[in-house]
Amino acid sequence: MNVRRFAIASLLAIPLSFGAAGIASADSYGDSAASAGPDGAAISSTGSVAGHDYGYDDDGYGHGYAGYYDANLSAGPEGAGGDYTVSGTNGHTSFYGEGCQWAGPEGAHSSDTWSVAGHHHHDHDWDDDGDEGDDD
Repeated sequence: MNVRRFAIASLLAIPLSFGAAGIASADSYGDSAASAGPDGAAISSTGSVAGHDYGYDDDGYGHGYAGYYDANLSAGPEGAGGDYTVSGTNGHTSFYGEGCQWAGPEGAHSSDTWSVAGHHHHDHDWDDDGDEGDDD
């Protein structure tokens, strides 16, 4: 899967995880530019999406979501590569990812960084002994 498809798929997963029936409002932005010529080709794409889910989950609250991506790809006689940045949140979990990959006549390089943080504000009976929220 290429970087652009991955970034777009990651962003679309945020609103789709709520289901179309629960989305009461949403807004999005997208912009891309592409060029090609005798020395190569390049594309740049940026997008964002935000909305609010007025449906309720197990905690009785609706949640908003927001996401962003930026991706750049290029190819020419000296090599090819790209970079991307994605981030998003759905009210429970937030994520950030960035990476790059380049390959050419003198070698190749790739790098990815991902971080995820989240919480679930529900009580759980982790030890299955009937005292919900208490692990003793």
